[in-house]
Parts: sequence; C-alpha cells; structure tokens
Amino acid sequence: MRTSLKLIILVCFCIASCKPTPSGKLPADSFYTDTGDFDMARIPLIKPYEATVPATGNQDWIVVSTDTSVVPLTIPGTKEVRVVKDIILVHSKNTALDYQPIKEAWFVILRAKRKVKGFKSHQEHLTLIKQMGLPYEPELYRMSDVFDYFDRYGYINWKKM
Repeated sequence: MRTSLKLIILVCFCIASCKPTPSGKLPADSFYTDTGDFDMARIPLIKPYEATVPATGNQDWIVVSTDTSVVPLTIPGTKEVRVVKDIILVHSKNTALDYQPIKEAWFVILRAKRKVKGFKSHQEHLTLIKQMGLPYEPELYRMSDVFDYFDRYGYINWKKM
C-alpha cells in the first residue's frame, strides 16, 4: 500500500513538473528556451533578438539584439510585440526613435536584412507592412501575455499564440 502511494505521488510530481508544449517538442536551440538570469527575465523573439525586463518589478520591456558584431539594437518601452515569419513587429511607448525621446513609436525589425525601421505614426507603420506583402496588420500581443505563454510552455510558438 505504501509503495503504491509513493508511486502515485511520484507520477503526479513528474506530470506536474513537465511543461506542456503546443507541438510536444521544444526547440533544439537554447536561445528559444532560456528564461534569463536571476535578475532579468527574457522572451526570445527571433535569434539574435530578445525582449528583456529587470526582475525588479519594472514592467518596461526592452527589445535588444544579442549580436555584438553590429551596433546593438535597443527599443525601450516595449508594450506589444509579434513575430511574423522573419519579421518582428514592436509597439513602444515612452521610447526613442532616431536617438530622440518620443511618446509612442512602431518598429519593424527585418532580421534577414539586419534592419530596423521605426515610425512616429501608426499609418506609416501600416504602409510598410502592406509593402512587405502582409495583407493586414497582425495583432500585436501585450508583453505580459507573451511572457505568460513563454513561462507556461517553455518556448513561443507565434502561430499558436
């Protein structure tokens, strides 16, 4: 009886400690599964781009590039984000655009070209999205929702969010 009870508890513990994944598999590259350090949380976007936030309770996410071979990218004040194919879409408030402070901006990161395009107006942002062949503006996700998804599944499947 005691052995059966211990076995049941062990099985329940194993099941509870496993993170469910939408596809059943985690990505092989640890960039997409690393949650950050003790003093900073992170969300992987497309390698080498990630969003980070200090573990101090500050909710100001920053999109950065981990590639040190180029000028580092920093988009402070990130409120919403979305990855579509090889493109990262970012909406930020109280951020910087062309090294100038601005209340609100939209960014398109083209990973393959290593280019970042920033816009003061949402309309300019939409124009570029249409020029890139996207028929409509994809819904951007709040950073808290993206982090919750990443925390739950251990990686982000942008198609299933």
